[in-house]
Amino acid sequence: MVYFNPGGYSITGPQNFDGWGISNVAFATVYTFFLCAACLFLWFQRQHPVVKMRKVGLMLLSVLVLHVFCFMVFAVYLMNGAFPCSVEFWAMSLYLPIGIGLWQAQNQQLLIVSRQQTELIHSNEIYKPLMPSRGRGPGTCRYWLWRFSVWYRGTSTQGKYEGFVFIGIIIQFTVTMVVYNISRKFNAYGIVSQPTSPGMCRRGWEWAPSVVWQFLWNFVFGPYLLWNIRMIRDIYNWRLQTIIAVVAGLPGTPIWLAALYTDKFQAVNKYWIPSMWFVPGMMAMEIVTVAFPIYQIAKHKRASRETNRILAAFDQKRLDSSADSSLASGSLKEKRNGKMSSMESLDACLAGNHHSLQIYASCMELNGENIIFLTRVLAFKQACQKLFRGACHTSAGFHRARNEMFRQALSIFVTLVHARTASYPINIESPIYNWLEALFAPATALIATVESNGRASSFSTTSSSVTPWDDAPEPGDQALPPVASPEEDFPSFPMRSLWKRSSNDSGAVTRSSERIVGVTEQEVESMDSAASKEHDPLEGVEVPTAFDETVFDGAYKSIRYMVWSETWQRYMVWKQKSSPERMSRAI
Repeated sequence: MVYFNPGGYSITGPQNFDGWGISNVAFATVYTFFLCAACLFLWFQRQHPVVKMRKVGLMLLSVLVLHVFCFMVFAVYLMNGAFPCSVEFWAMSLYLPIGIGLWQAQNQQLLIVSRQQTELIHSNEIYKPLMPSRGRGPGTCRYWLWRFSVWYRGTSTQGKYEGFVFIGIIIQFTVTMVVYNISRKFNAYGIVSQPTSPGMCRRGWEWAPSVVWQFLWNFVFGPYLLWNIRMIRDIYNWRLQTIIAVVAGLPGTPIWLAALYTDKFQAVNKYWIPSMWFVPGMMAMEIVTVAFPIYQIAKHKRASRETNRILAAFDQKRLDSSADSSLASGSLKEKRNGKMSSMESLDACLAGNHHSLQIYASCMELNGENIIFLTRVLAFKQACQKLFRGACHTSAGFHRARNEMFRQALSIFVTLVHARTASYPINIESPIYNWLEALFAPATALIATVESNGRASSFSTTSSSVTPWDDAPEPGDQALPPVASPEEDFPSFPMRSLWKRSSNDSGAVTRSSERIVGVTEQEVESMDSAASKEHDPLEGVEVPTAFDETVFDGAYKSIRYMVWSETWQRYMVWKQKSSPERMSRAI
């Protein structure tokens, strides 16, 4: 039978090494071990798409800050007031609100990603500007104002939201510091309140700022977020995670206030201290934050193993087949038994009516950029064939067609591939990305870089921002493309300027110095007056000799295989179970 100290939590008595106190610390220790193991697992899996979209660094930081508060609360009963009131004040005034603020910032990602993915359906030719890394005159007020404007224009909605949360954390720390220094409950040089007993020290207006953020999240910001995401049906259980976290934290502040200021809670407070009422909500936030991504990773790996098993069985059947008829029947049987939709069906959808697939990928899987990339590359290759078929009569016509196709390819790279300009860059292998970046980097800099005076400038980089740990590609390695292996949210700019044509037939263009030419007077007359005055940022840019219509083949094969093995299979199951009305409401 568990022994309970009759005196319970009395603040002034000896430490409570009874069964309840030891059980609290033991449970907190075991729970801490499993939570840290889960956090380490997610950190090692941070490149997994399921984890990557959740901003894993901010997510784990919020969980750890919340857990520090929870562990301290579990230890309070056993310590029984062995630490001063001021220590408890600082812990509750910093760890609780800052942890909730960080968790709120990372969980806002669901709404932001969902809105951006919906925008991708209607407008997929937007990009983020490249902002300069430094300004003029360090240390001056003008400099820092300019730096703030650069950050505000260049960062995403999620970045702005995190910035506001950071400002809130600074305000919380400042308020805590002011309250601590002016109250005589915590020091002798204060100017308000009076010195009190250790028990009364844990009451009063000084503790109000410590629970304001928790109250606002569970009763204002949380329900408002739930209202905004009410129509989201993501496959990652992100919406369900938010609902559980908000509902579990609702009783925290009201019951904490009742436990402090109501005599009826005195018997309960002896063994369940007032701050323990925050623990169920905090633990719910921690558990759902790490459990749902781990479940999705396990589910994804199980599906990948099943896909690989089916493909291996089909390849073995194809090798063992001696007749085309047996091969065809084996293929159909394998697809039916393994419930795998064929690659040909995906190709037919991409080449035809892919609107419902785009809706599913953008609104449920939150990876609509993959479908947009595949369809735009298909359109790019079709445009290449059409242009070159009618432009091969003269050398000048060939070069003009090549210039125009470079502009279209640059539009795809800037809006869907480049890590710093694409709203949601596609997830491709490092060698493929490095090769594309080396090919398009100079032109991307002219298109996307914006200085404080509004003019474009170039930049140079020696490593990929997607894979900074990789070595920079050598010039000799850029001659051939590599072979593929089997989230108003940004200051966006239209890619209209990339699609200007040139009909200038005069002037010899050599093979080694082919350049993109400007807009001629004949084409200016066909444009509106505002667009005709725009400066062409690509004028004079050399078209790389390695550029041709196969420039995106490596990335296309990589994304195509990923979409077929994951998104396409889930989409076919969803399509069979969904009515047309449900699909139309998915946006």
